[in-house]
Amino acid sequence: MSPRPGGTGASGSPRGQGPRALLRSRAPRDPWRSAPTSELQDQVLPRWFVLLAVAMVPVALGVLVAAFVVFGPEEVPVEARRPPPASGLSSAVGDFVVGSSQAVPIDGEACPLLAGIGVAGEAADRQRLTTGLSALCDADLSGSMQARLRRFAAAGGVVRFAQFQATGVDSTVVLDRALAQLDGAAATDAATTDATASESAPVVLVNARFSQTDPRWIAPLLVHDLTLLELGPGDAGAAVAARQAELATCEALFTTEDTSRACDDARAVLALPDPLAALRAQGFN
Repeated sequence: MSPRPGGTGASGSPRGQGPRALLRSRAPRDPWRSAPTSELQDQVLPRWFVLLAVAMVPVALGVLVAAFVVFGPEEVPVEARRPPPASGLSSAVGDFVVGSSQAVPIDGEACPLLAGIGVAGEAADRQRLTTGLSALCDADLSGSMQARLRRFAAAGGVVRFAQFQATGVDSTVVLDRALAQLDGAAATDAATTDATASESAPVVLVNARFSQTDPRWIAPLLVHDLTLLELGPGDAGAAVAARQAELATCEALFTTEDTSRACDDARAVLALPDPLAALRAQGFN
């Protein structure tokens, strides 16, 4: 007996459709097939999805901030923020990047104490360094500190910005004479005398982040570095004396509201139960 029109075959499938055709007819429908498209024929996301994504942005930012507050960056102990000498520098900074422009002497008319000290870098950098160092002219410096500044100037000392691998270090002095050739010291034979003078001149490198802060914050850094340079880099007693000179300059120039982190660090180091022991534990002699 033949099947009736419109009936089912022996397999139970609709007439003219085998098992494979039945499976195809039951395949899930593509939910994006009828989604609206843009003028470039790109499918447009549903409105609810876009609103949900926008709403989740502040939530994600809140989680990120909370994670930073809870876990935070690794805190460097205050006594370790001015490391002992390494690689020809009075304070180890790792790799560093510095320019090669010629130093320009500070005009000593306004402040004779700074006459002879050079600043290097772009015009904006030189202006900021000059403004920062000029704050020393308004500070009540000790006679020994004034003498250090004059000796630094007489030696043709140079101050310039640099980028440090150890970004938390505020400044350092170039001790290695080979590294001191940062401002064109490798001159021609016609300028041998100038090159010799430049090679022997002390160079203070200031962390480039101070190019974006209050210029006066640079002044105590030079006081610190010249004290350390004269008393002996690497010696714990010299490091304490340098911090004392730095803090004295900070207190002469700033209030508690406009002081720098470097000044706070100097105060914190000197407030330790035993600053000498703390510094020796960091590698100072």
